[in-house]
Amino acid sequence: MLIASGFSFWHLIPGVEDSSLFPFAMNADGHAGSYTFISAWLSAFIIIAFAAAANMGLKRAMARDGLAKFEADESLNARTAAEVLVDALRGLMGDLMGKADVKTFLPLIVGLFTYIFVSNLQALVPGLQPPTDNINSNLGMAVIVMVTYWVVGLTRDPKGFVGHILGPVLPLAPLMLIIELISLVVVRPASLAVRLTGNIFGDHTVFTIMSGLTYVVVPVIFLVLATLVSVIQAFVFSLLTTIYISQSLPHGDHADDSHH
Repeated sequence: MLIASGFSFWHLIPGVEDSSLFPFAMNADGHAGSYTFISAWLSAFIIIAFAAAANMGLKRAMARDGLAKFEADESLNARTAAEVLVDALRGLMGDLMGKADVKTFLPLIVGLFTYIFVSNLQALVPGLQPPTDNINSNLGMAVIVMVTYWVVGLTRDPKGFVGHILGPVLPLAPLMLIIELISLVVVRPASLAVRLTGNIFGDHTVFTIMSGLTYVVVPVIFLVLATLVSVIQAFVFSLLTTIYISQSLPHGDHADDSHH
């Protein structure tokens, strides 16, 4: 019933529904967006708690004698879940960049994936609203991704990075500069944010509507589909981020690292 009605626990907090608690959270369309800040902090606290539990599990494992410290735990816990997640994303990044760069950017990619995934899952909990169905929240992450792209490109290989933006034909350089700037400053961040927002908002809306039609079979089916969408959208955002960063790296980096 809570899912079908669209009820949110955050609206019970004074000042959230009308954004008087966070006046700067009012969306451009006049709708309140204060819940986004609360939901985002909830995701952050969940991730911090998970990381702390995984770290404690790792310390317990490292305290074992001999090779036992490298053995996986028999049951699924925070440590094993974190290891599976990190290994999977490390493997994804290893196909696009060298080992040194994977180590450098792994915290960013893991952070984005876990935040988006945990935020998406809030759509499946009655009374909660995901911060990832708000374009402003997702645009903030997209801006971070593109700022990283620019900083990496201009610091690691400024000549090659600028040369790529200007294109191979000198007379067309001014036109290519305009096109690339529009793409890098507007199109790419907007596409990252809109893609994630549209999918999560649509999925949350469908799940809410179908939950109101029946309370047994259909919600379970859509619950599974919504969980799958949450994973896929976190993966897609992380994959695109990895691709963008790899494009800003010197082209010889991956090849050089592969020989070590």
